[in-house]
Amino acid sequence: MRLKYLFVLLGAFLFALPQYAYSQSENEEDEEYVDPAQPKIDSLLNLITPNSPDSLKAKNYYQIAEISNSLENKIKYANLSLGLCKDTDYHLLAGNNYLLGYAYFWTGESWKSISAYQKSIGYSKKNSDVSILAKAYLGTSSVYEDMSNLDSAVSYVNRALEIFTRQNDTVSITFCYNSMGRIYGNRDLVENAVFYFSKALKLDSLSGNRLGYARNLCNLAQMMQGGWGSDYLTAKNYIAKAVPIFDSIGNHNRYIAYNLLANVYIQLAQKTGEKKYADSCLFYNKKSEPLYEITGRASDYRDYIYTYVQYLVFYKNYNKAIEAILGLASTFNDETAPVDYKNFHTNLKEVYYMMGDYKNAYEHLKKSYEYDKANLNDSTMEALSNAKAQQAVMIEKLEHEKAEAVLTAEKSRMQVIIISLGVGLALVLIVIGLVVRVLVIKKRANAELLEKNTILSEQKEEIREQRDEIMAQRDHIEEQRDTIKAQSDEIQASINYAQRIQRALLTPEETISRVFSDHFLLYKPRNVVSGDYYWVGQFGDNKVCIVADCTGHGVPGGFMSVLGMSNLNHIVAQNISPDEILNRLRESIISNLRQKDDAPAIIKDEREIDYSLDRISDGMDVAAYVVNERLMKLSYAGANNSLVLIRGSESHVLKADRMPVGIYARMAPFQCKTMDLQRGDCIYTFSDGFQDQFGGCDDCKFTGHRLRELLLEIHERPMAEQKEILNREYEQWRGPASNQTDDVVIMGVRI
Repeated sequence: MRLKYLFVLLGAFLFALPQYAYSQSENEEDEEYVDPAQPKIDSLLNLITPNSPDSLKAKNYYQIAEISNSLENKIKYANLSLGLCKDTDYHLLAGNNYLLGYAYFWTGESWKSISAYQKSIGYSKKNSDVSILAKAYLGTSSVYEDMSNLDSAVSYVNRALEIFTRQNDTVSITFCYNSMGRIYGNRDLVENAVFYFSKALKLDSLSGNRLGYARNLCNLAQMMQGGWGSDYLTAKNYIAKAVPIFDSIGNHNRYIAYNLLANVYIQLAQKTGEKKYADSCLFYNKKSEPLYEITGRASDYRDYIYTYVQYLVFYKNYNKAIEAILGLASTFNDETAPVDYKNFHTNLKEVYYMMGDYKNAYEHLKKSYEYDKANLNDSTMEALSNAKAQQAVMIEKLEHEKAEAVLTAEKSRMQVIIISLGVGLALVLIVIGLVVRVLVIKKRANAELLEKNTILSEQKEEIREQRDEIMAQRDHIEEQRDTIKAQSDEIQASINYAQRIQRALLTPEETISRVFSDHFLLYKPRNVVSGDYYWVGQFGDNKVCIVADCTGHGVPGGFMSVLGMSNLNHIVAQNISPDEILNRLRESIISNLRQKDDAPAIIKDEREIDYSLDRISDGMDVAAYVVNERLMKLSYAGANNSLVLIRGSESHVLKADRMPVGIYARMAPFQCKTMDLQRGDCIYTFSDGFQDQFGGCDDCKFTGHRLRELLLEIHERPMAEQKEILNREYEQWRGPASNQTDDVVIMGVRI
C-alpha cells in the first residue's frame, strides 16, 4: 500500500506544478526520445545568430531550458544561458539555477541539485523574485525528502508556504499542504499527515479544484487504512467519493482509486467475513487492470494480481490462487528488487498454509527468509531466543500433562479396585462386571496415554529440528562476529601505525621550544589520527609558525595532513613570505590531488560565491605567520583561518582570505598582512575545532567570539597555565570524549 500511496501523491505533485513534470517514461528508455517542445525550441534557436547580443542569447537559452521536457536539454541550455549572464542578471541567474536544481534532482544527483537550488535562492533574494524563490524552496524540500531528511524538508516547505500565504495564492498553499502530508505520511507520522491532507482537502473544496479534492480523499483514505486503528469503512467512504470525480474527469488516477478501493473491500471482507465486500473487491480490481497498461510497470501488475489472490483465498479457491501467483514469475528480471521476490514467496507461503500444505508453505517461508538474512540483527536474535524459551515452556507443559494423565488413570484404577473388593463378597456377578469395567477404563486410558506420547514424541522431534536450526544460525552469526572483529583489529592496527607516521612528521616539542621559548600547544585529535596539524621552523632571524585544518578528520584528514606537512618541508625552506608559502602550498595540493581536471569555472567576482555551500574540493584552512624579533615585525597570511594578537587589554584579529588551500571557486593570490610587534604581545592561531564544539547547557557552539574573550581574559598568565585553562574549559564544555565534534589545535606564542 505504501507504493500506491506515493504514486497518488506524485500525481498530485505533477498536476499542481507542471514544471515538475518529466515527460520521458520508463517505457521509452530504449527508443529515440523526441522532445515534444522541439518545434518551439527550433524556433528560438533560429533567433540566435553569431551577431546576437549576449543578453538576447542568454534569454533565449533560458526560455529553451524552461519549455523543454528533456532533462538533458534543461541542463545544456541552462548552462549556456548562465555562461552569457551578467553579474546583475539576477532573474536569469535565479531561473537557470532553479532549472538545473530540478534537472539534477530527477537525474539522481542530489547534492548538485541542492547546490543549484541554493544559488537560485540567493539570486532570488537579491532580486526580490518571490516566485522563483518559493519554487526553489519547494525543490530543495523535495531533495531533502528524497534523502530522508525530514526536518530540512519540512523547513523548506514552510518557507515556501509563508510566501504563498502573503500572496494569498490558494492553489500553491494547497500544494504545500499536500507536500507536508506526503512528507509526514512517508515517515508514518499519520496524525500530522491527516492534519495537512485535511487542510488541503478543505481548500480544494472551497476553490472548486475537483481533481485535487479527489486525490486528497484517496490520500486520507490511505492514512485511515494504515493507521488510527485501520478504519476501513471510513477509508472506503473516502475513496468511494473520489471515484465518481475521477470518472467524470477521465483522469488516469481513477484506476489507482479502483485499486485502492479493491484493497479496502477485501480487507473489510477478511475482517467481517461478509461476501458482499469480497464481490466488490473483485469488481473494482477488474476495473483497475488498465493501470498496468498505462504505466507499464511490473509492480503495478503484481499489485493487481495479489489483490485478486486475496479474493480467491477468501473463497478458498486455493489452487487458482497458487496458479495466479506462479504466473507472476515471468515478470521478474535481473533488475527486480529483492523485496518483490520476498512478497512473491510470502504470498505463496500464506496460500499454501491456508490449504494445509505445510511442506510447501515451509519451503516458501525459507525462501522469503533468505532475503532477510542480511538484515539479521539483535532483534532477530532476541526473537530466536524467545522462540527457544517458548519451546522449553511447551516441552515442560507437555511433560506435566503426561504426568497428570498417568496419575489420573492410576487413581481411577485404585478406586475401582477398592469398590470391587467391598461389593465382591456379596455379588460375584457385580465383581465380574466391575472388573470388566476397570479393564475397559484402563484400556481407554492407556490408549489416550499412548496417543499423547506419540504427539509428544513428534513435537519433541520438531522442537529438536528447530533447535538445531537455531544453533546453526547462532554458529553462523558467531563466525561473522569473529570475522568482523578480526577485520576491526586489523584496521585499528593500521590506524595506530598511521598515527605513528603522522606524529613523526609533526614538529617535535623540543624544536618548537627552541624557536619559540615561551609558547603552548593544545592538540586534541578527534580520532586516532588527526586532520589538524602544525609546523614550526626558523630560517635566520625569521621564525615560521603554521597551523592548518584539513578537510575531514580521522584517516582522510590524516592523509591530507601528511600531504601538507610533506610539502611544507620543501616549500618553507625556499619561501619565507607567508603569502607565498600558501600560494606554493596550494599549487602543490592541486598538483598532488590532480584537482585541475575536475575544477569548476573560476568565479572572478566574489559576490557570485555562495559561502553557505559546502566546499567544492579537498583542501585545508591554514594560518601562517613569520616573526622577526630583531625587527619586531609580524607577517601573516591566512586561508579561512584568522590570527588573533592580544596586546595589553586589546584584541586584534588579522582576518584570513575567504578561500582554502586547494581548488576553489575563488583562486586569487593570498594576501600578506604585516604588523609591528611589542614585547609581551601574544599571538594565537587555531583551527575551528574549539570554537565549533557543541556543548554547554544549551548544546550550542562555543563560538569564535567566546574563544577570543577567553584568550583576552587569560593572556597575561604563563603559557603553560593558559593551556591548562583552555583544556579544562574545552573538556567541561564538550562533556564526554565521544561528544568531540572535530580535531582541535591551538598554538599560543608570547613575544
